Amino acid sequence: MIKKLLLILTSSSIGLLAILLYQPSPLPTISLPPPLNISNIPNILHLTSDMVDVVGGVRGGESLVRYQGDIVTGTLDGYLVGVDPDSLDVNWRVKCPTGYQGRLCRILGLRVVGEELFGVDLGGRLFKFQSGKFEWLFTSDTAGFFNDLVVHQDMVYLTDSYSPKDGKKLSMLQRFYSFNPDGRILSYNITSKQVSVLADTLYIPNGIELHSSNRSLLVSEGSMYRILEIDVKSGETVSVFSRTLGAVDNIRRSNEGGYWLGVSTGRTTSHHLSDLLAQHPRLRYILTLHPLLAPLFSLFPRLLAEQPRFYKVDNTGVISSVVVGDRRVTDTVAFSEVLQVGGSFFVGSPFSNLFRVKLE
Repeated sequence: MIKKLLLILTSSSIGLLAILLYQPSPLPTISLPPPLNISNIPNILHLTSDMVDVVGGVRGGESLVRYQGDIVTGTLDGYLVGVDPDSLDVNWRVKCPTGYQGRLCRILGLRVVGEELFGVDLGGRLFKFQSGKFEWLFTSDTAGFFNDLVVHQDMVYLTDSYSPKDGKKLSMLQRFYSFNPDGRILSYNITSKQVSVLADTLYIPNGIELHSSNRSLLVSEGSMYRILEIDVKSGETVSVFSRTLGAVDNIRRSNEGGYWLGVSTGRTTSHHLSDLLAQHPRLRYILTLHPLLAPLFSLFPRLLAEQPRFYKVDNTGVISSVVVGDRRVTDTVAFSEVLQVGGSFFVGSPFSNLFRVKLE
């Protein structure tokens, strides 16, 4: 009886899959930029264990800032923490309140302007942190995924990676591979408290940084593997600033000029899952169709990831140097952000512990 039932279920599943595969797909074919060959880059450094110091107990520090002498980041379990940059001890830890519909506060972007600390969390909230307390500046019940921010004069520009208006409770990775251009850049006026949409129809916008000219924004368009330059006033795309070595998380200015980029998912060959799904919309439609398939996508980062890396581009978007990690050394498949402190670099990860790298 059980064998018959299994046979019926298997046959039905195969039949349904065949029907879906041969149905016209509502999704288009996507043209991705060719992957960059890392072997053609002259300045590549491979991390070794003697270069790396791990900060214990600070997992999921996606964004990093220097604030009141400490390295400050968020954690997977919803805390804002301050770490001593020399001893690597955790000096303080403040719980971030839950957000819309009880969402865990997961801080993904942080910025310091003068004495003020600003941040965003994936629950669609912009906040200011002062005297150990969170002040909520803007809360959205329609945002999908606030991912990063930058502050310029009296404006805060932030990335909203996708829209949940379709009602599907899909995972972030399912949305990443669906190639649905429903990401946005929002602007928030600190004085008037007005919120506006600066740019839309973006493919998983993630990291955001002010261009050195102060006239445009650099935005990592995750699933398209590129950095866009977007006019800060009109919201129009000025150019493709740079093709990337993978899905870039955050972008931050270097102390010596140029920008440091953290790669959350590497892509240096054309045999990547993104290329397969971009060119086969029926398969993409099936895999991104239902929330029940989310656990399958959660396996992809570790099964398909290349070695983690962060790298530097100059002011024209040309790659000047690459630092390649080793999963045995850094215990992660993804880097999110790089904070340069003197001759050291603090590197965040969406999954693993914060660590310090000494390159001198």
